[in-house]
Amino acid sequence: MTKLGNITEKRLTFSSGPMHFNFRTAVISGACRSGKTTLGNILGTCSNVENSEEPWTAKLLPLVTSLGLVNDVVGREMFLTYVTELYNEIIFLRRANFRPADLSCIWAQKDHEEVYERLTRLNSRLDVKKYTKKNNPLLLLNLTEVVPFLQFILDTMPDVKFINVIRNGKNVASDCLDKHWYSDEQLQSPVKALPYQEYIHKNKVWYIPWWVNIGDEDLFISYSEYDRCIYYWCQTVESGHEVIGKMIKKGNCLNVNYSNLIEKTTETIELVTNFMGVETTPKTEYAIAKLKLRSKNINSNIITNKALINRYFNTESKVFDERHYHI
Repeated sequence: MTKLGNITEKRLTFSSGPMHFNFRTAVISGACRSGKTTLGNILGTCSNVENSEEPWTAKLLPLVTSLGLVNDVVGREMFLTYVTELYNEIIFLRRANFRPADLSCIWAQKDHEEVYERLTRLNSRLDVKKYTKKNNPLLLLNLTEVVPFLQFILDTMPDVKFINVIRNGKNVASDCLDKHWYSDEQLQSPVKALPYQEYIHKNKVWYIPWWVNIGDEDLFISYSEYDRCIYYWCQTVESGHEVIGKMIKKGNCLNVNYSNLIEKTTETIELVTNFMGVETTPKTEYAIAKLKLRSKNINSNIITNKALINRYFNTESKVFDERHYHI
């Protein structure tokens, strides 16, 4: 009997993904707390749009592959295969959220007749294939932590459409501060299931987020919790600026400003659905009606580290744009 250890890397391939990837896809990206979930939940009400909120493996594979932890070819094959498997699971409603209190509840996005029909009549992959041919669904992947690696996704799924959600940096930082994601406690005992750099600082082990530049560890630790959140936002926006600009010129990326989503919801959703090539439903209209004008009060007593801001937002910065990026 041949030992499994004799199988070499060059002989292995994730073939099923490329063979059966035959459905439309779109990706919502942006920094955490930028409004991606709000937008995704509304778009999930559109006809034949399947909204998938932050599938962990789809977030992780672009990251670990682009960081060199996984072979590039294998990583892209794994990603495409995972997305294909995820699509099948979603069409079967095996990933559906049936919790009525949750904003992502399936009952808020699909009508009862569709849910019942899919639960009772779709039983095999052949059924999914027929359903795909008849309805031409669009899988909407709502992904954080992938902005620096959008090129990976574009190389893997060349026809994918991107929606990049932009929000005021102070508002993002304020929301992240409320979550305490970058507090001393979290940096010494992290809850988020993402890669970290182990770093010794004053005889303590700190788990530095992967997006902190090498050499910035002590600087990052020295920042206030709020400034760490600003650093996160700056790193996210800066890292994706160039590739997003190129994709916008090619026509496969759309910037969505969070303030427009909140203040001009109907017009913004119309813009996005036209870009995606999907149609709204009565549930979309209801979801828009529920989204009231909102504003987040920023604590005026928080003092932003001027050196940190100047580092990113000088007159030569690629990121600074008074129409979108305000600090």
